[in-house]
Amino acid sequence: MKLECNKKCCENKSNSLYIKRILEMLGAVILGSKPAEIINVPGSKEDKKIKLSKIEAFFSNCSRITYRIITTHDGGKRVLFINEKSMEKVLVNKRCINFLKFVGYSSDYELNDYMDELVFRLQSEEFPHEIGVFLGYPLKDVLGFMGYGKNELVEVKNWRIYGDKEISYEVYNNFMRDKAIMKEMIETMNINELRRVI
Repeated sequence: MKLECNKKCCENKSNSLYIKRILEMLGAVILGSKPAEIINVPGSKEDKKIKLSKIEAFFSNCSRITYRIITTHDGGKRVLFINEKSMEKVLVNKRCINFLKFVGYSSDYELNDYMDELVFRLQSEEFPHEIGVFLGYPLKDVLGFMGYGKNELVEVKNWRIYGDKEISYEVYNNFMRDKAIMKEMIETMNINELRRVI
């Protein structure tokens, strides 16, 4: 007996596979240990358009995170996903704010203005390495990577760790814990159940 493929079913499955991959990458952002994540959207112009429409369809009414689509100077596409509650916690840190002001962000902190400035810089030719602050990396590691401060490079995990490893390990372990929780949710829930949770 030949089974006919229901095109809509295959389409939905393919859509949910792509979204599930994105959700796995965003586990720490969705669950709140990480304030943001930036994801490249690969492929041809048409592929990018399709992937972005899938992202918009799934995340447009998301209660936990917002997103911004970025067109880079060379025509590439990226999506910056933001957990605004977690981002506020990072950016109330006076040392982080002072550093961002030092590298040219507004002297009057406003979350949306800072996000607008970051997006503007992500669209330019020069990559804004201060993005590490927005991604939730410890400030000491961002400073070390950018050549500020006295800390030496001691290890590379998902980012370069400078100076005392303990603070960085704690942040890293929180990210990995939330990613693992999200992975388990993805393996046990269908796309509609995930949409309701997120």
